Amino acid sequence: NAFLVLFVLAVFFGLIGFVRKSNNKQGQLWEPSVFWMLLLFVGVGGMYGFLMHGFYGDIAAKEIGWANSPFQWEVGVANLVFGLLGVVGAFSKSRGFRLATVLGITVWFWGDAAGHIYQMVAKDDFSPGNAGTWFWLDVISPAVLLFLHIANRRK
Repeated sequence: NAFLVLFVLAVFFGLIGFVRKSNNKQGQLWEPSVFWMLLLFVGVGGMYGFLMHGFYGDIAAKEIGWANSPFQWEVGVANLVFGLLGVVGAFSKSRGFRLATVLGITVWFWGDAAGHIYQMVAKDDFSPGNAGTWFWLDVISPAVLLFLHIANRRK
């Protein structure tokens, strides 16, 4: 549940930043939330996903309910790519760069959610990594990221 912990931490730190900015009537209220979601959930989470799929593929596959495969390395590298995009996006002030990162994660995670649903329905796979926390993070986190990106626009 490392990704759940990272998601909760990002939301927590983002809310603290939101409250501080709103109390001081400073600029973009949602900026801290965007920063922490990109840094922790997308960035650190992506790097963690790289380590798990790239070097501990047997554990990751078992959690999902699948057999280990050489494709674990490729999934790990995809995680690393988005991890790096998340870290760079957190520190970037470019809305375009951040939007590209958010859209990429959204397509990936909602695509994963569709795959999880298929596995639950067609293969009766209700393993924790397929139907548990990961499924719900695949559904909810892109919606949160899209909301934050839109809400964080300059006035």
